[in-house]
Amino acid sequence: MVVEIYYFSGTGNSLYIARELQNRIPGLRLIPIAALLNKRLNERNKNIESTSETIGFVFPCHGLTIPISVKKFLKSLDLTSSKYLFAIATRGGSIFRGFSTIDKILNKQGKNLDASFIINMALNDPKLKSFTIPTSEELDAIEKKVQEKLILIHETIINHETYHDNTSGVTFSRFNSLNYILERLVTFTVHHVAPKVKKYFYADSKCTGCGTCEKVCLSQKITIVNDKPLWQRNVDCYLCYTCLNYCPTHAIQIYSKFYMKSFTKEKGRYPHPYAGVKDMIIQKSNEYTPRSL
Repeated sequence: MVVEIYYFSGTGNSLYIARELQNRIPGLRLIPIAALLNKRLNERNKNIESTSETIGFVFPCHGLTIPISVKKFLKSLDLTSSKYLFAIATRGGSIFRGFSTIDKILNKQGKNLDASFIINMALNDPKLKSFTIPTSEELDAIEKKVQEKLILIHETIINHETYHDNTSGVTFSRFNSLNYILERLVTFTVHHVAPKVKKYFYADSKCTGCGTCEKVCLSQKITIVNDKPLWQRNVDCYLCYTCLNYCPTHAIQIYSKFYMKSFTKEKGRYPHPYAGVKDMIIQKSNEYTPRSL
């Protein structure tokens, strides 16, 4: 059985999960979504075809839903040969509404998710007031639960079983009607507004002009001008926060808005311990070659 996993990872959590499954399932192929989107753009939006019968998608939760990059990718993916589809969303604990979005896209090809999983991992969003850098003890506790969940995921995939995780989690309020409105507002913003915001990130005085942000930017939005990062207005942002979390001097910040105060100046950063700058750079390369840990 040949298994393909298409993954998207901004700070390494989802990449780690994809690699762990690669180590468990012989012959599993890891394919980075960012590289395929870049290649598709260069080939004038040519559709992406998969010939595998077992296909999975691994990605982080972005604003309660799937990343905009994953949505773009799924809309361009030809799944004619597929017989079993699964998805894994990593998150910091918030409620997740993205699997139904995936199914709506897949339904247009007569497909749907046979299995969907949630994996709770360390929070990687420094703009939030609640963000803290996890201690080694907290990471160990998270890892123990992750490994337990991977056993279930592995068995489900190799046996082509049907399974759907409970996607409940932290909500906005105790009022269901308010949650309903806010959830839809947030998911709409993630896919239609935030990627096009003109002033979302900026580099403060700690910036050394090293160029790491440009190298790891998965959407190729960042370019270096006069030794400073410039977020190009004509390129949509994937909101992956790779630039934010991998900047070696923590110079990249998020602007505060009237609807959202940013705490990036006060907070630290979180890249996954087993995912470095090189992993992020490789992820967007058209010459990507899968590897195990």
